[in-house]
Amino acid sequence: MLIIIIAIVVCVRFLIPGNKASAKYITIEKELISNDSVLYVSTETTATSAAQNRTAATRFLMIEINSCDSTELLRLPGIGQVLSARIVRYRNLLGGYASKDQLQEVYGLRPETFNTIKDMVTVDTALIDKININSADFRRIARLPYFERQEINDLLIYRNANGQIRSINELLENNILSDDKVAKIKPYLNFND
Repeated sequence: MLIIIIAIVVCVRFLIPGNKASAKYITIEKELISNDSVLYVSTETTATSAAQNRTAATRFLMIEINSCDSTELLRLPGIGQVLSARIVRYRNLLGGYASKDQLQEVYGLRPETFNTIKDMVTVDTALIDKININSADFRRIARLPYFERQEINDLLIYRNANGQIRSINELLENNILSDDKVAKIKPYLNFND
């Protein structure tokens, strides 16, 4: 009998038109069990407060982009299946993200979307797959999209002529790489044998 009364009350609320400016949603808060029947206690919220609740929920969402999978990225606003796959694919190409700003390099990720999600992602640079510059071959170095073909050739010629490269500054001082290039690739290089 109690369930029938509750059903009637709920139906009447949906059938009687209310103020359209504040559409109402029913959210289940608690489940009470009495006399072999289930009673749902609900509260009403307006469309505005429901949107505020969703915004508040995404405010606490944090995803580490060097360890997440494409499914986790779908939780970010504005990121669908295609973009999540591109973010992971670009991460794999780089060997990991050194900065969340690199997400702006992902094809199709609009600036508005980046501005929305940038505070919801973190970057663990310890997860970057670094290139050992003293033992890597052309193909391994070319994997990093920041290198130009000629830069790789110059680097390998320099390494063959001078032996082990001790730091990125050595490449800068010998005009193998520019200042801008050094800033981009520094997180991806390892100079230890």
